[in-house]
Amino acid sequence: MKMSPGMRVIAQIAAIGPFSIVLSLPHKLFGYVPIDKISNHISNLLKESNDHGNSSLDEDDTSERDDLSSTHESPPELEEIFSVGQYVRAIVSAIHPQGTIQPSDSAIPLGRPKSEVEKESRRVELSLLPHEVNAGISVKDLAKGMVLPAYVSSVEDHGYTIDFGISGVTGFLAFKDAENVQHQQESPSRRKIGSVINVRVKKMEDTGRLCTVSMDIKVVTGELAHLTSTSAVHPGTLVKVLVTGSSSAGVNVQILGAFEGTIHPLHLSRDAMMAKPGDKIRARIIWEVPGSDPKRFALSTLPHILNLQPRRLITSNIQDDDSDAGLEEKSIENAYPISTFLDNVKVMSVDSDRGLYVGVADGLLGSVHISDVSDEHVPSLSASSGPYKSGTVHRARVIGFYPFDGVLKCSMKESILQQKWLRVEEVQVGETVKGTINSLTDRGLFVSISGSVHAVIWPNHYADIHLKHPERKFKIGNSIKCRVLVVEPAKNRICLTAKRTLLESTLPIISSVDDVQRGMITHAVIFKISERILTVEFYNNVKGIIPLKEATETFTQTLDQQFHVGQAVKVQIIDIKSETSLPVASILKATRSEEVQQGADMSNIDPSQPVCGIVHDIHQDNVVLKLTPTNVTALLSIRSLARSRQITVEQLRITLVVGDKIDNLTVAVKNEEKGIVIVNIKSKSNEERDKKGIKGLDKTAKGPENEEQKSQRRQPGSFEDLKIGQILWGTVSKHTSRGAIVKMPTRLFAKLHMTEISDDYSSVILPPIGDSVKVAIIAIDTANKSIQVSTRASQLYSQSEGQISAPDPRISDAETLKIGQSVRGFVTNVAEQDLFIALSPTLDARVQRRELFDEYVKDWRSRFSVNQLVQGRILSVDRDKGQVEVTLRSRDAQRILESKKLSDYTVGQRVDGVIKRIEEYGAFIQIKDTRITSLCHKSELTDDANAAPDEVLASLQVGDFVRALIVSIDQENGRISLSLKPSHFFQEDLMEEEEDRMVVDHNVESSATDDDVDSEDEDIVLDGISETENGEQVDTASKPSGSVPTLVVPTPLRWDAGQDDNAGSVEGMSSDEEESPKKKKRKHMIQQDLTVDLHTRTPQSTNDFERLLLSSPNSSYLWLQFMAFQLQLSEIEKAREIGRRALRAVNFREEQERLNVWIGLLNLEVTYGTDTTLDAVFKDAARANDSKTIHWRLAVMLDDSQRHERAEEQFKKTCKKFGTSSKVWTLFAEHYFKRSMPDEARQLLQRSLLSLEKRKHLKTISKFAQSEYRMGEPERGRTIFEGIIDTHPKRLDLWNIYIDMEAGQNDIQRIRNICDRALGMKLSKKKAKFFFKKWLELEKKLGDATSADKVIKRAIEWTQNSGSSAT
Repeated sequence: MKMSPGMRVIAQIAAIGPFSIVLSLPHKLFGYVPIDKISNHISNLLKESNDHGNSSLDEDDTSERDDLSSTHESPPELEEIFSVGQYVRAIVSAIHPQGTIQPSDSAIPLGRPKSEVEKESRRVELSLLPHEVNAGISVKDLAKGMVLPAYVSSVEDHGYTIDFGISGVTGFLAFKDAENVQHQQESPSRRKIGSVINVRVKKMEDTGRLCTVSMDIKVVTGELAHLTSTSAVHPGTLVKVLVTGSSSAGVNVQILGAFEGTIHPLHLSRDAMMAKPGDKIRARIIWEVPGSDPKRFALSTLPHILNLQPRRLITSNIQDDDSDAGLEEKSIENAYPISTFLDNVKVMSVDSDRGLYVGVADGLLGSVHISDVSDEHVPSLSASSGPYKSGTVHRARVIGFYPFDGVLKCSMKESILQQKWLRVEEVQVGETVKGTINSLTDRGLFVSISGSVHAVIWPNHYADIHLKHPERKFKIGNSIKCRVLVVEPAKNRICLTAKRTLLESTLPIISSVDDVQRGMITHAVIFKISERILTVEFYNNVKGIIPLKEATETFTQTLDQQFHVGQAVKVQIIDIKSETSLPVASILKATRSEEVQQGADMSNIDPSQPVCGIVHDIHQDNVVLKLTPTNVTALLSIRSLARSRQITVEQLRITLVVGDKIDNLTVAVKNEEKGIVIVNIKSKSNEERDKKGIKGLDKTAKGPENEEQKSQRRQPGSFEDLKIGQILWGTVSKHTSRGAIVKMPTRLFAKLHMTEISDDYSSVILPPIGDSVKVAIIAIDTANKSIQVSTRASQLYSQSEGQISAPDPRISDAETLKIGQSVRGFVTNVAEQDLFIALSPTLDARVQRRELFDEYVKDWRSRFSVNQLVQGRILSVDRDKGQVEVTLRSRDAQRILESKKLSDYTVGQRVDGVIKRIEEYGAFIQIKDTRITSLCHKSELTDDANAAPDEVLASLQVGDFVRALIVSIDQENGRISLSLKPSHFFQEDLMEEEEDRMVVDHNVESSATDDDVDSEDEDIVLDGISETENGEQVDTASKPSGSVPTLVVPTPLRWDAGQDDNAGSVEGMSSDEEESPKKKKRKHMIQQDLTVDLHTRTPQSTNDFERLLLSSPNSSYLWLQFMAFQLQLSEIEKAREIGRRALRAVNFREEQERLNVWIGLLNLEVTYGTDTTLDAVFKDAARANDSKTIHWRLAVMLDDSQRHERAEEQFKKTCKKFGTSSKVWTLFAEHYFKRSMPDEARQLLQRSLLSLEKRKHLKTISKFAQSEYRMGEPERGRTIFEGIIDTHPKRLDLWNIYIDMEAGQNDIQRIRNICDRALGMKLSKKKAKFFFKKWLELEKKLGDATSADKVIKRAIEWTQNSGSSAT
């Protein structure tokens, strides 16, 4: 069978893909139908979808795009309108060369073929479009009983509208006539618009425009009895034929007395083989012989083709049973799946050039191509001689099948017979395989494991560790042992792993969700690391998660510090999320389970009996012990051990060594699951109690038990059975912000507060979840049915005669607290102004912000965290309200603060202080070493009447140290008003300065004869350098030793002048202020108010910029000025760092400000950086901002910096990536125009129109025309504009641009012509007024007074004419 375009054929669907269907054709051929060749409706939907998908709307058109996407109808899935095994009528549209993957002329992306059948089908392209398949059929040919293909064009109230692809006629299929005769997918409830169906003509209306059709059984069984026209006979038609003769090529027949046909031996049924000339038999036309005149057809008499059903075989299920109960009907592919071995197949016929036909079963043939007969080359075959002659028996293997012909595809090659697998789906997940390395690339290692079956090993599965140089380990051609990790038949892909951990693992594997079981231990590979979750991958792409608490016991901020992607870990399944079936696993439990299995038996450890242990290791907080004789691992707090020996922890670390024996231990926590216990040192009171025989809960205690002991030992049956003081065992089930939740017997839950864990808060550690703990009930709330428990030793052994000493005793309520009492507690809340700490489960205390530190701390909140241990003293107790105030200050600072009172200050006194709070009306200043906070109104900040008080106030910051003057004192209300005006300090500081200068002169002169020379003065003399007021350096070393120069103190200092050179000199003179009282005045040097002019002058120093940025951190203008300031000082690296600071400081919502900073960084790198630094900043900027903006901005920067080649390269990249943007094309053109390359710029116009949407064409052409005016040839730009306004005369904005361009050329005559033409159109008064106004302005500028008067007269006439026409 030779295929050619235009040939019509009937075919069977073999496979369905997302964008095409694979057809099985007669005579062992395959073809495909792309999705755009099925029906006109689907083709139109694809075109619309492609148009919407390729459109790139502007940002302001986002809502319009959303509306289009929501209303657009998507093409149906091919699996919804077709089914495998369905028969269709098609026409060959193209024949492609051998090995074609993606036809060059195809608009549909077919993708890589997933199987050999799909690959083979790419040669023949077919079409199901009814207007192509039914070509040549006219309305007159539509006779009753005729069967032909059509597609559903619409769904109506009572049926479907049918399109035959025949001009002038429409079909109608009633729901009642749409009976399913072939496949469930064709049921009326699921038939979609665009579905291709076979219908039978039922009735033709008299008008000839409507044809009623049906899908009854006669579509399949109905024979064409009468020849109404030559077009009525086509492939798929069932006819009765007359046998005229037979030959080796088949049986010759005559169709309805008008056409000749041939039935190939492969398509002869048993009955047809017995037919003699003159007999009539039923047959179905399967293809039309191309180029024959008159028409000639090929036919088939096979039963499955006559019934248009997939071929099925009847097989026996029950051996040695002749009854029909053991028979089962199967499809050919299920009866003989690929890879099936056929031990004895007999050669039935031989085609010397093509191959063999072998008998597989009764009525079932297998085809062996000549290339599959042997591994050696076989040039030809003989039916009468040779090893493959007719009648010989061989061993074969099924490698495929031909659905239409109903024939198996077989191979007798020895290499195929020895292969373990022929298809991907035959490989089992978890199986160990050996393969041969084919290639090694950056993507992975490619391995052949069985003939044509290949696999890949991804880089993270090369080994248990990361291989930096995998090429040294994996050599092409070497064998490799792997384990099957993933099998994906849909992708025709197998993934392997070469990790030794997985290869040698004997644990069960998880290859599907059904394999997951709680408690199961298996291996997994870390797939992804998040902040608090590890995502692991089992076999066959099954994912699971490991929470942080189940991954490691070590404290870590992020999991990537301890784990890495690709790491193989042993996990235990602890839970399965019901909604997603996602396994939750644990690394810790898997490790502990193994240790428990291999470790010592803990069943012999009795928590009530004392134990002893040997020091195994010494950690930071605990001592690791091995208990004797059980060898169980135990932990002992190192603080408890040091306290019991009455030494410090440091001394204990020196004296304690591995191997030491520690006796007298008690078991506090016993966790058999983790294989570990926690022990405590037995106190002396407990020893005395034991000596007296009081064993508490110990069942082995000698002597009779009293009723109280018995009740304590008895486990409660309900909430009512609980009593305060009762000792119970529980399991920690959850951690909370204030402690833990302990699960008690009989499903009772209790709260364990942080303050009730231990008698020593320094050793408090929350018991791990799942640990068993011994607790004592300390409170019962019957109303809310809540329980409070304690694990304090003083509570667990409270019945003993001697009480246990507790460094942190229990605080029951506020009544027990005293003023000044030292307490410790745990932070529960860090509020805006206060700190709250827990003193007991029922009592919290407040620490005001001013009571936190001895000195002022600005960022105090960062120094505290929830559950942090703090120590303080009781300040006040309100016993009625149960409120407690605590201070964390030292006692000395407390006394100083309490000693200062309001009466100690007078009006006019100068004080030092720190700004505590800033409001819109002023600043609150806390006077130094007091608790007094006073207000400085904003009117008292500066002497400058022109300065805005709000701006001066904004320059102040919380935490600034200032000097102020007391202007008023309100004794009744306890208020002080302050002033920061510089005029209050200037004169007095000058007087003090003069006095200090005299003191300094006297001291320096007397130092020549005094043995007790101040160290600072000595330094000044030895240095030999002094500075005058003007900053000039004077060499004092060259002067005689007896003449000591007078030290000149500079003029009043600025309060923020940290960078002033003179500041160091003054500071040096104030070192012995304790000895000389007059020298103390030096620290009160005048602090000149710089905030007066800071808002009006340009910043001159780093401090100026820092102060401005504190008040305006989101101002990109200030940040860029700061960068420029550093660049003037050649501090390029500092400028970079300031830019990075700006990105961290500017709020993420200020997108434009952040973009400005990024542009500044790019400018910096373009000017001062290297290509490497520029590329790094560019990539970061593109990720953080609109990528298109960054791309074209960089190109413009490079162009402006005269780096034309790099700019051109950047423009090309930008146009390639953002080709749908008009702006990038016009900027690229301007680049070429600036470089005097107009030809290249003009070529861009044609290229841009191919990439841009049509709605952007006019805008782009206009921009190019403007560039011609400014930088190219104005005449060319004029020509372009003439074409624009000729095709779009109503676009007045383009007229306006045209006028502006001519105005730039100073050509008033052309402007007059354009305005005259524009006003000649029908315009509204508003638009006409605009043009007249613009024209008049240009006449005044470029013309003369006469021409301006003419414009005015023209405007009056236009107004009158428009008014008269309106009336």
